[in-house]
Amino acid sequence: MIKLFFILSLAVLFSFSMLQADASHFTIPIPQDDHIPGMRSVIDFYVPRSHSVNAGDVITWTNEDSIHHTVTSGKGTSLVKQLREFEGKHDGFFDSGIINPQESWSFTFSEPGQYTYYCTLHPWVERSIIVLDSERKVPSPRVQIEEGVKPYDIKCNPDYSLVFKSWDLKPVCIKSEHTQKLMDFGWASTYDPYPMILTVPNAQDKAYVTLQGDNKISEVFSEEKWETGPNMTYLDISPDGSLLLATSSQSDTVHAFDMESGEQIKEITVGKTPKGVKIHHTGKIAFVANENSGTVSVINLDTLNIAKDIPVGDVPHNIVFHPNGLEAFVTIQGEDEIVTIDINSLEKTGFIQVGNLPHNLDITPDGNTLFVTNIGSNDVAVIDLDDKEIIKRIPVSKGHHGIDIPPTGNRIFVSGIGDDKISVIDTTSFEVIKQIVVGKGPHGLRTDSSGIKLFVGVTQTNEIVVIDTETLEIIDRLNSGNTPFWVAIPGNP
Repeated sequence: MIKLFFILSLAVLFSFSMLQADASHFTIPIPQDDHIPGMRSVIDFYVPRSHSVNAGDVITWTNEDSIHHTVTSGKGTSLVKQLREFEGKHDGFFDSGIINPQESWSFTFSEPGQYTYYCTLHPWVERSIIVLDSERKVPSPRVQIEEGVKPYDIKCNPDYSLVFKSWDLKPVCIKSEHTQKLMDFGWASTYDPYPMILTVPNAQDKAYVTLQGDNKISEVFSEEKWETGPNMTYLDISPDGSLLLATSSQSDTVHAFDMESGEQIKEITVGKTPKGVKIHHTGKIAFVANENSGTVSVINLDTLNIAKDIPVGDVPHNIVFHPNGLEAFVTIQGEDEIVTIDINSLEKTGFIQVGNLPHNLDITPDGNTLFVTNIGSNDVAVIDLDDKEIIKRIPVSKGHHGIDIPPTGNRIFVSGIGDDKISVIDTTSFEVIKQIVVGKGPHGLRTDSSGIKLFVGVTQTNEIVVIDTETLEIIDRLNSGNTPFWVAIPGNP
């Protein structure tokens, strides 16, 4: 993996150096392993899906992979849609034909517009070129939004950078020279629509678990424990590992801990029977699903006060944020649906019918596919978020279920507290490729930020089982305390 990152980093640096050397010639690498579906999220982190150029610029694609590729204008087919569509749709504008390894192909874009292209041999590899009119200034972010441009695809004029205002996450273009100062003041933050690979200083070797039988939270490796409230269920930790939130379903509270000092800093009263809690990746807000209030509480993390309670439906259970940070998805067990919440307005915006008692959920790092576990049918619903429809149901073990998609996005792990197994799902075929027997009552599970190790809380054996995600073998069993229910690890939202 390190070798791949090094190769990809060199590829991107190479393309940038070509751009600086000749403003009319832009080089885009086709990186090593670009044909492997499981590497999609890693590669997208290093090679952006969209590039902007001026009309008249020459684009050269260089095949740095070990196999053949094409650069063909049109629409590819996502990994999800491969279940129904096996080929992309060529629009006839340009086609490189076969590009052999270490060879290149060039094309000149003369007209402004957005051009999508894909590889006919590997149609899930899809990217785009945005061609700007060199004599016309780029429209303002507000105008681009009104024209249908996604916030993270907004373009700025030369010498300006795209940032997002910290308080409402709205996009704005500012002078590049002022970017760092505004970020230091907390006025703005940068934005990565595909934050798959996270580095968490001083927190990589931390894993936290709620202990229902002890009314405590524990750090798995050090076995340090903190007193909390009765019936502790879910917990989450900020990306930098500094703030931990955990729900006490019996006392209707969220316990907030400063993990740098190891002290509880506040007990926050929320709605009735809080369950899932999620910290937004900006570190500004958190959502809490209140089952018996039918609401999601929004916590302002600067003040640790409730900013708003959002009515969402009967028996909300858990939450996941879209990787772009602009939307949240909430399981509504009493209505067999997922509801969507807009992060800017903090309003419910829609719903998706999903199955029988939807419980926990997770989303792929590219934001294209949502996976939802259903207690009533013991399966995982696969939802294509482009079409907002279920494309497959995958049988798994008996629930309640936990689910985790590692930051690398190559596999899905599903627990079943009514059984003794972890189901491993391949993200290309959407098939269960293995079931790992871990002990009675597995529920909470998370991989570390590198996706190398999976940590599973086994409620009836009072263990944290550690699994190698490549070999899918158990490599350790750690004593945890009584009834380890849910797991949180910095760097894996």
